[in-house]
Amino acid sequence: SANRRADNLLGISLSRVSVESLFKVSLLELLNQPEGLPFALQTSGRNRFQCLLKRPKQASIQPRVFTEPVVAAPAAISLNSLHFGDSRVEKAVRQAERLLEKDIPLLIHGETGVGKEVFVKALHQASSRSKQAFIAVNCAAIPAELVESELFGYEKGAFTGANQKGSIGLIRKADKGTLFLDEIGDMPLPTQARLLRVLQERCVQPVGSSELFPVDLRIISATNRSLREQVQLGRFREDLYYRIGGLTLELPPLRERSDKEALFKRLWEQHREPAQWAGLSQEVLALFCRHPWPGNLRQVSSVIQVALAMAEEQPIRPEHLPDDFFVDLEMEPVETPEQLAVDLNDVEDLNRQLQAVGGNISYLARRLGVSRNTLYKRLRQAE
Repeated sequence: SANRRADNLLGISLSRVSVESLFKVSLLELLNQPEGLPFALQTSGRNRFQCLLKRPKQASIQPRVFTEPVVAAPAAISLNSLHFGDSRVEKAVRQAERLLEKDIPLLIHGETGVGKEVFVKALHQASSRSKQAFIAVNCAAIPAELVESELFGYEKGAFTGANQKGSIGLIRKADKGTLFLDEIGDMPLPTQARLLRVLQERCVQPVGSSELFPVDLRIISATNRSLREQVQLGRFREDLYYRIGGLTLELPPLRERSDKEALFKRLWEQHREPAQWAGLSQEVLALFCRHPWPGNLRQVSSVIQVALAMAEEQPIRPEHLPDDFFVDLEMEPVETPEQLAVDLNDVEDLNRQLQAVGGNISYLARRLGVSRNTLYKRLRQAE
């Protein structure tokens, strides 16, 4: 094979031309030339070239490995990757950094989906406890009657249905590491009293046991409620509130962040497939910036994942977004353009359709239900 520069140098078309007819040498003689040493070649015309022979490199045969593939550990989350210029998030990050190795409890406050657990994971991975366990507990997801046994553990036979071997509980599993208590405002009052004792004495007493087990851990709590109001209503212990709230950090909702656009692009980068490089269209970015995002980052991630599946290799456009995205904008969903019934192998018809849409390759690709790369390849067949 030869490239266009070879065509220009030789002054002839190389399509379906054999080596013997192009050069005054047989193919066997050419292949017997030593690699790396220059030699002369003359074409059927008067052109004479100094040449070097480079043989294709053959990939070495690798033995097949039949063991299970090793799954790579997820990349660590850095604190600086949590913001892209928003002053409120940056302030929370800087304050948290200063308390990384201090025995001062943190309380993270923010709406559902703002990334409280991601924030706490980043704190854990940036601390000296990063090699130890990170245990996350959603206090709202555990039935009230099981909260104490799940957190503090239990002795065998402590209650009907208990595991015969007992359980050490989530607090002891987090020993030497970090325990994250999410939605702590939903924790039952009796459990709050036992947790307060753990924080004060740094010991855990399993359900049904009289033995105390010392623990060394950092406890970080989070809530989407105002715990101060919960205290006033008698739904949260005042002494526990002051024990867990050494420093309260506020994570703003997505609609109030000043770095939204950069955040949308980062989430797209996080969820896309390697072949999906086209990005978010300006129309979609404008819609994203207008959207109130009641589900915050969790909702954005879901919308982008659906849109990527719909768009495939095309830029994400409004018609790729799920219908419920438009409900919060009080807009009608954008209909996907009606697909054209065109034979992709008919290059002349494709060119006519391209002229009809003013040469807009992206729009025609959407109408045909194919990627731009596929359409480009079909159109090049006529060249």
